[in-house]
Amino acid sequence: MEKPRKHTQRNRQRASNACDACRSRKVKCVASENDPKCSVCLELDIDCTNNRPRKKRGPKNRYVQTLRAQLDGDCLESVGSERCDLSLIAPPKVLEQIIDDWFTFIHPLAPVFLRAQINEKIQCSFRDTQGAPDSFLILVASICAATCASLPRRRHNHGAVTVESCLELTDRFNFWGTARPITLERALTVYNFTCALNGMHGLDAASAYRLTGESSVCVKYLIQHELHRMSFDDQQVLKRLYWLVFVAQCTGEMHGRRLLVLHHAHESPTALIPMVVSDEQLLEGPVSTPADIDTHSYISGLNALSRLFLIWQTSQAIGVQTIENLQQHISRAHQALADLPPELICSNGVSESGNFGFDVQKVNLKVTQLHIRANLLEQMNSLAKDQGFLVTPDAIIEERHLVVEELLEVLYTMPEEVFDANGFSIIPKIRDIGSALLDELRTGQHGRRLHTRENLEKLLAKLEHLDLWPMPHAPSL
Repeated sequence: MEKPRKHTQRNRQRASNACDACRSRKVKCVASENDPKCSVCLELDIDCTNNRPRKKRGPKNRYVQTLRAQLDGDCLESVGSERCDLSLIAPPKVLEQIIDDWFTFIHPLAPVFLRAQINEKIQCSFRDTQGAPDSFLILVASICAATCASLPRRRHNHGAVTVESCLELTDRFNFWGTARPITLERALTVYNFTCALNGMHGLDAASAYRLTGESSVCVKYLIQHELHRMSFDDQQVLKRLYWLVFVAQCTGEMHGRRLLVLHHAHESPTALIPMVVSDEQLLEGPVSTPADIDTHSYISGLNALSRLFLIWQTSQAIGVQTIENLQQHISRAHQALADLPPELICSNGVSESGNFGFDVQKVNLKVTQLHIRANLLEQMNSLAKDQGFLVTPDAIIEERHLVVEELLEVLYTMPEEVFDANGFSIIPKIRDIGSALLDELRTGQHGRRLHTRENLEKLLAKLEHLDLWPMPHAPSL
C-alpha cells in the first residue's frame, strides 16, 4: 500500500509556535519545510525570529517568582549579615554617658527601663563577638535619640549622636518593615522615637504624627492580645507605657491636635494601673530585695500624672459643655495632688526634696496641674463670651492669677536642671498658661493690668532662658 505523501508546508497556527512577526500581526504563520522563513516574513523580506517573550495571562510564572524570592533573600541576607555592633550608635564611653543621662534626667518621668538590665545587655553586646540583636541595637538607638532631643544643654556630652543618625539605623536594619512582629521591645522603641521627633520637629510634623499613631497601635495590640502571656515585670512595663502614651495623647488634644484614641473616657482604668514597685523589686521581687537597697519608686508620680489627665479627659466627655462641669473639674484638679507620697508633696510651695528624680516629677505634676486648670479656665471664658459676657468674669480672672502666681513660684524656686529634665513638653504648657495674661492686658482693669504686665514679663524672662528647642518644622519620615 502506498504511503501518503508528506505535506510540503507546515502550519504554525498556535501562538506559541508562530514567529514574532505573525504573533504581533495576529495572522496564521505558514512555512515550508525547507525554508526557515514563513510566508509572511518572505513577503515582507524580514527576519523570521522567535525571540520576543511570550505574554501569559494569570499569575507570574515560576521562574519570575523564584527570581523575586532570590532577590528578596539576597536583600534580607545583606541586612542580616551585617554585624549589629552598638558602636554603630556611638563609642562605648559616649554611649555610657547617654544612657546615664537617660536614667538621671528622663527615667523619673518615663520609668519604662530597668537600669541594671539595660546596662548588663549593653555590656554583653560589647563582649559578644556576634554583636547584639538588631532589635536591641535599635532600642538603644531610640533611647539615645530621645535623650539627645530632650536634653539640648547636654549635647556636648553626646558626641556625634543625633536623632537623625539614630533614625538612619532603623532604615539600615529595616526596622519599619511590616514583617516585624509587635513586641514590647518594639513598642518601647517606637515610643522613644516618637518623643525624639516631637521634640525636634513638633506635634505637627508628619513623621511625629505617624509614630504617635504607631505607638498607640503597638500598645493597644499588646494590651488586648499579649498582656496575659507576659511575665509580671513585662506586664508592669507595658502598663507604664500605656499611661505614658495616654498622657502624650491628652497633651496633644489640649494643644488642638486630635490623635488616635488609646483610652476612652468611659473605660475603667483600674486593671491597667501599674503597681507601685521599684526597679529593684521588679527585677528581684519584693521579698528577695535586700533591705539595705533604696527601693524608691517613680510609679506613684506616673499614676498621679495619669489621674490628672483622666480628670481633663472626663471634663471633655460631655455632649454640651457647661460652665458648671468645667468648674467641677477644676476643683477635682485642685484636689488631685493632695493624696501623694511625702516625697512628691508640695507642702510649702515647691521646693527641692533632696532627690533629683522626685524633684523632676514634682515639677512635672505641678506644671501639668496648672496647665489643666488654665485650659479649663479658657474654656469657661469662651462659654462666658458665648453667653453674652462682655468682660471676663471675676471668678475666672482670680483663678487665672492664682495659676500664674503658682507657676512663677515653681519657675523661680526649682533649679534649671529640673526643667531641663522635663524636656520640651513643659515649654508649651508654660506658654499656654502665660497666653491667658495677654487677654488680661487687653480687657482687664487698669490696676490689674499693671500686675498682669509684671507677671507676664517675669514669665517671658524665664521662658526665654528655658526654651532651647528649635522652631518646629515638618519633615516626612
